[in-house]
Amino acid sequence: MTTRALDAEVTAKWESGEYGRSDAHVAVVPEDESLQLDTNLAMKLVSIRLPIPLIDALKAIASHHGIAYQPMIRDLLMRFARSEFQQIQADLSNRMDQAQSADESSPPVEAFIERTRKAAAQ
Repeated sequence: MTTRALDAEVTAKWESGEYGRSDAHVAVVPEDESLQLDTNLAMKLVSIRLPIPLIDALKAIASHHGIAYQPMIRDLLMRFARSEFQQIQADLSNRMDQAQSADESSPPVEAFIERTRKAAAQ
């Protein structure tokens, strides 16, 4: 059995509940250990409601790529956030360029400083 087939089989057993839902295998992790794990991984557990067809689509996409869907969603969100920050940075840069172009018609900063010095000397 290939690694990919084994991974798919194990994933299917987790998804079906064969793994992970037995009372014999349930234990509550002490809060301090849970917090330490989150700190070490720089992660925070969140809960979000998503439409079932979206979840099914994401699972199908992840399966096609041979990866688990939750890490894929995490990667997708990281890529989205990075892309949005790049867009925000570009927008701010454009605004600054526009403001700078508009300021070019105003008196130079040196003239302003000179007027300020003269006023202070009086």
